[in-house]
Formats: sequence, structure tokens, C-alpha cells
Amino acid sequence: MTEDVLVTISGKHLIGGESESEDVELLVPGTYRCTDEGIHEIVYEEPAEEESFGTKNTLRIDGSSMRIEKRGGCTAELCFLNSAERTRCNYRTPYGTFLIGISTSDFRVTVTENCITAELIYAMDVGDAFLKDCEMKVEVRAREGMPDEI
Repeated sequence: MTEDVLVTISGKHLIGGESESEDVELLVPGTYRCTDEGIHEIVYEEPAEEESFGTKNTLRIDGSSMRIEKRGGCTAELCFLNSAERTRCNYRTPYGTFLIGISTSDFRVTVTENCITAELIYAMDVGDAFLKDCEMKVEVRAREGMPDEI
């Protein structure tokens, strides 16, 4: 895959069961490299409403996990494992720090020559209190041949 990529992150947050849901989608340019260990590493900027709160994200995907390292307005290292193991991290925001727990129930990765797709289903808690069930799809595509304005 080329170094210049387009990152699409879409998801659904199920709040209070399936009666309420919030859909989210992010489409941003990024850079890609594959490490010597075979880990797919994608770096992209998360747009912010206020310039001082921008966040740089490094996404690392392998066959058994996906990790998102956030630096900037929000700082965290989120880990989604292809197992029943629950992971925890401190999620620092300009408004305070929260202990986040993540329990991944489904994790699938598909890698082709010009595209990497990761699909996850997970539950999130804050301070050991259930917050929401989530679905996320991350798609990384080579930008080659795509219009520049994307």
C-alpha cells in the first residue's frame, strides 16, 4: 500500500440498549507504513472544534489487536484485543481524566493490497460502570487515483 492513505472510521454507540444510538463517521487523510514486525501503522489528525484541542492519532493493527494512541487535546492508549480480556486506560481530556475499560467481543481484520479493514464490537465502561456498547469499522485505503480534495 502507498504511504498516502484515506482513513474512514465509522461507528455506532448504543446508549441505553438498542433504543438509542449515535452514529459517528470520520474521513481524514493519513500516512501508512508496515513495521518490520508486520504491524500496520496509520497516523492521522483528528479534527477539533477548537484549534487547541486537536489530537494526533496513531493506529496500530495486527492480527490479534488494534491500538489507538491519542496525543494532543485528548491523550490515551486504547487497546482492543481479539480475546475476552478487558483492557483499561486513562483517558485524559482538557476537562479531566477518566479510567476507561474496553471489552472487545468481536474483532476482524481484512488486508488486501490497497485496503485494510478492521471491524470491532466492544463494550465501554468508565470507572467500572457500564457506559455503552459500540461498533466500529476502520477502513484504510490507498489515496492513489483519488481526488486531492478528499
